[in-house]
Amino acid sequence: MPSKNLNRYRDIINHHKNGFKELKCYVYALCEIRDGKKIPFYIGKGTGTRCLSHLFEKKENKKTQKIKKLLEEDRLAIDILRHGLDSKVYSVVEATCIDLLDVEDLENLVKGSGSKYLGRLSLEESLNLYAKEETEVRPEHSGLAFILNKTYRSSMPPIELLEATRGTWSKPPRDETIKFAYATYHKIVKEVYVIEGWLPAGTQQYFFRDRKLGDERLKSRWEFIGRIADDKVRELYLGRKLKMGRSYGTPFIRV
Repeated sequence: MPSKNLNRYRDIINHHKNGFKELKCYVYALCEIRDGKKIPFYIGKGTGTRCLSHLFEKKENKKTQKIKKLLEEDRLAIDILRHGLDSKVYSVVEATCIDLLDVEDLENLVKGSGSKYLGRLSLEESLNLYAKEETEVRPEHSGLAFILNKTYRSSMPPIELLEATRGTWSKPPRDETIKFAYATYHKIVKEVYVIEGWLPAGTQQYFFRDRKLGDERLKSRWEFIGRIADDKVRELYLGRKLKMGRSYGTPFIRV
């Protein structure tokens, strides 16, 4: 039996068809009402009744389970954050809202299609993006700069950033000159790791990525064993714009 609250949202769909059209492109938040406050747990964008479609999804996952529970407890709220937008702007607004929340339990699987625009950075990092000065890696810190422009997001916990950096790579150089790994986002260094060795891709456990030994997709790929570099090394590069050559289509560059 559908809950009375779910039926209430069905009534909203039936009685406000013109209103949904007038919203045009919009960005919305699914919220949990807790102690009188609305706590967002999902940010989305869409047109028409998109913001209500999650309530009627049949697929079972963390998001739909949470929605069902909140509906039963009458603690679900849906807020329209911005409306009357065009299809380009609402993607940027969605990605900005996700970056701004910076919460680990946000149920979005991706950070939003507006991610082609530069995401959240500190003031100094943002200014460094456009600075002419670039930091050159010292010979004793030579290694690989991994380009994470499509995967990095500001809310990444440290272990997820490590997993995104350490693997899984096709034909990475693994000679003795490759001592450090630099996690970079549009040339800005987000973390520095010491490379202690290389293993076939999928050997180590992954918590945020589907990577398992024996997977045909990982055949002939590699991942490194590593740890966060000492503070003296990190202080030289973190938040700086790294001097890098052309990648020629590869996701890593020798530095």
